[in-house]
Amino acid sequence: MQEDRKKIIDVAIVGSLGTDTGQRTSTLVEQLEAINNINIKAVYNKDIEEAELILEKADLQAKYEYIDSKKGLKNSRYKNIITDNLEVFLDIVNIDIVIVTEIDTEIAVDIIYKSLKKKMNVINMNAISEVTLGRFFKNIAYSNSVIYSVGAGDEPAATLDLINFCEKLGLDIICAGKGKNNPLNVYCTPDDFIEKGREINVNPQSIASFVDGTKTMLEMAILSNSTGFPIDKPGMHGPKVNVSDLVKTFNLEKDGGILDRVPVIDYAIGDIAPGVFVVFTSRQKSIINELNYLKMGDGPNFLLYKPYHLGNIEAPLSIYDVILEKRPTLTVKDKFITLVAARTKRDLEAGHIIDTAGGYDFSGSAVDYEEMTNKNYAPIGLVEKSKLKRNIKKDKIISFEDIECNTNSIIFNLWNLQKKN
Repeated sequence: MQEDRKKIIDVAIVGSLGTDTGQRTSTLVEQLEAINNINIKAVYNKDIEEAELILEKADLQAKYEYIDSKKGLKNSRYKNIITDNLEVFLDIVNIDIVIVTEIDTEIAVDIIYKSLKKKMNVINMNAISEVTLGRFFKNIAYSNSVIYSVGAGDEPAATLDLINFCEKLGLDIICAGKGKNNPLNVYCTPDDFIEKGREINVNPQSIASFVDGTKTMLEMAILSNSTGFPIDKPGMHGPKVNVSDLVKTFNLEKDGGILDRVPVIDYAIGDIAPGVFVVFTSRQKSIINELNYLKMGDGPNFLLYKPYHLGNIEAPLSIYDVILEKRPTLTVKDKFITLVAARTKRDLEAGHIIDTAGGYDFSGSAVDYEEMTNKNYAPIGLVEKSKLKRNIKKDKIISFEDIECNTNSIIFNLWNLQKKN
């Protein structure tokens, strides 16, 4: 293990300027470059100008040679490569791990699948692809003797750390989740955030996906699937509550809280953001007394609260998990527990091509897997860019009966393979 820690880890970055959960690829690249035993061997984007911009923002463009053919790759004397040719990228040898930061779900799925088939370890930072096909990715990685993982740094992995802490100590979890950074408005669109986007240099569509709840639904569905804990109701509760009242609020109804069952995954809107939390208890009176003595509260329920998550700054932890520890940071535990459906923001007409997350047509809503199946709701990854077969009203969850999926799409084909296994 000590020798492994001295080894240079060759990483490939595949993706766009930002992810669907708001992380910036240029920040990730710059962070990885600063770590002594990590080398970014390749950067790929189908748009070479976007790939160049990622490196420019990280002030690293001078280190990379543009290669657009297999012949060029063979003759390349450079250590670091930038390319817009996926075949060239997949032919680069000795890449230890691929990090996918692509915001376009279709492209992300294609790259993840092909990388796993090429026996490359993969860290996925595209949340929609994980919520739609995470179980398939996990299985295909296993069959190819590599590791597939969701990336560290965002709320699912940060919350999972607290959950693992509780489970290792035999503590009983009541509720786990995150703080949402802004009030929920499921009808907002990019037009509402044009000025804000300019001010903070963030795409207005990304901001809309945060505010309309899609980002939160994706993240908590990922957490649900990685723990086996369900959500308590469609869309979760999402109460407006501060840290001081989390324990009281996230409790069973019979004990004065809002929950019908435990343990569950949920989120809160309040001063907990950008942190994560776990509300827990114990069946041992001595533990309750000790926690009280340690000023953790009066009991019987207590709070673990981490007031931050560090995004791309923490993302390299997943590289160490996969390469050194030979395990994923986070992946589907056994099966899907929660998926994310699409709830319409407005009336839509037959023939309309539905847009993507954070747009004008839908917001994401976390739904129990069994309910998704029974009601034939379409997962968000298949709703994006599909064609409406009939008129649908505002506030309707989109089902497979409503849309005409692109049967040539890799997402559609892998979804059908996933259902068979």
